Amino acid sequence: MKKYNTIIFVPHARARFRKFTVSNRFLAASAVSAALVLTASVAFGWAFLVSNRRDREYSRSQAENVRLRASTAALQDKLSDLTRQLDDFDARTRRLSIVAGLSPSSGLGGPSTSAAADAAAHGAAIGERLTEIEEQFVRRSTLASSTPTVQPVRGVYRSGFGSREDPITGGEAVHQGVDIATNYGEPVGASAGGVVEKAEWSGDLGNMVEISHQTGYRTIYGHLQKILVKPGQRVEQGQVIGRVGSTGRSTGPHLHYELLVEGKAVDPRPFLPATAP
Repeated sequence: MKKYNTIIFVPHARARFRKFTVSNRFLAASAVSAALVLTASVAFGWAFLVSNRRDREYSRSQAENVRLRASTAALQDKLSDLTRQLDDFDARTRRLSIVAGLSPSSGLGGPSTSAAADAAAHGAAIGERLTEIEEQFVRRSTLASSTPTVQPVRGVYRSGFGSREDPITGGEAVHQGVDIATNYGEPVGASAGGVVEKAEWSGDLGNMVEISHQTGYRTIYGHLQKILVKPGQRVEQGQVIGRVGSTGRSTGPHLHYELLVEGKAVDPRPFLPATAP
């Protein structure tokens, strides 16, 4: 036997109330339908949210891929540029090797397994080669700066090395250096870098400076008006060590310049420029 339910709508006004009669089966079917609609709505909403989130993630992934491709392309360009620079350094290193007097045979070429490995190998080889060249340059620079090849003062050569007529007595004498005539107070520079051994009054030479050089040479600067260095002081090539004067056994302002090799005086002219500057 079917069961029914009566639903009565009572209006607020004085209108007649309404009455509806529905069966339990209808109510149950309606409830089931409402539940299905609600479930479908929830499921659809959830699916929509998941799909929307996936779309956003996909868009982000696409954007990240584009960025990574651009970054990779830029890195490849930089690596290619670095390889070109290293090849240029290689060529320059070979040229420097020739200038430095080193054998250029130790090239930096060879098969490479990848651009990065090639760049790393080139970089390491170039670093070693440049270090070798730098050390060679330092040795040669030290040798050059320790060799008396710089004119000690501006002036004119008046008396050379060897036998000459003594300017005071007129007799024959041995001159162990060269005389460069110039003005009083003219700066006198060290013809090579070294260590000051003497800076004192020395009889006929008057105020005198003696410098020892790493290459085994010794240089002497005599008749100075003023001495500007002290014993034990290290001086560089061209550094001013005194001022021209006429102290000691001298007839006028000039610099007496001597060069000693293993303690023996030799003619300094072959080591110096053809004329005094």
